[in-house]
Amino acid sequence: MILFIIYTLLKKYFSQSGKKVYLKVGKFLNAFIYRLLIYLLIRFIAFIPILAIAQNSQLNYKIIRNGTDIGWLRLEKNCAGNKSELLLVSEIKTKAILPITMFARESSTFENGKLIYSSQFRKTNGTTKLDKQTKLVIDRYEVLENGEKVKLAFPTINTNLLSLYFQEPITSNSVYCDKQQCFVKITKTADGGYKMKFPNGNSNCFYYKEGICTNVKIDHTFYSAEIIINP
Repeated sequence: MILFIIYTLLKKYFSQSGKKVYLKVGKFLNAFIYRLLIYLLIRFIAFIPILAIAQNSQLNYKIIRNGTDIGWLRLEKNCAGNKSELLLVSEIKTKAILPITMFARESSTFENGKLIYSSQFRKTNGTTKLDKQTKLVIDRYEVLENGEKVKLAFPTINTNLLSLYFQEPITSNSVYCDKQQCFVKITKTADGGYKMKFPNGNSNCFYYKEGICTNVKIDHTFYSAEIIINP
């Protein structure tokens, strides 16, 4: 009988103690989870601007000829998952015998590092001079211009002239020129640039700082100009 009473009292005591321990552990866990959620929320909010910069970027340039500012050029890069979209828009206002206004818009879409679509559109004094689209169809590229389709011989394009504004071609020895529908050789120059000479005799030379294109020297048959990044 006495043993039974002692057993009952001990059971009651430990039962009450267990409840107290349970309550203390519960309060500790609630406080810990709350602090953890606050910490993760702060880290996530702090990470949002970095994520936005990584996914979307914009570069602005001015176009100089003979020391005179004759136009502007804007580039945008938007990334989502394994797809990236590049856009170039520019306008030039100059004068030869008569005033000349040139507008250009180019775009490129890459998926898994491969070009799947590009377009080039140019106007001079309101008259369309170029309107071309390149599209990957199954395993070959098709070029549409002036209502005619042409199939290209090469199956893969990993980089084109537009992409060079966002990526220094450190390991590349050639780049695709959408306008002339061919790959051109990349030659490293003595002053640190990357020069491309096109079949028509014109050439561009890209210069970089920390992986970003800072200026492009253009050597055309009839003129020379330079595209310089705005600080």
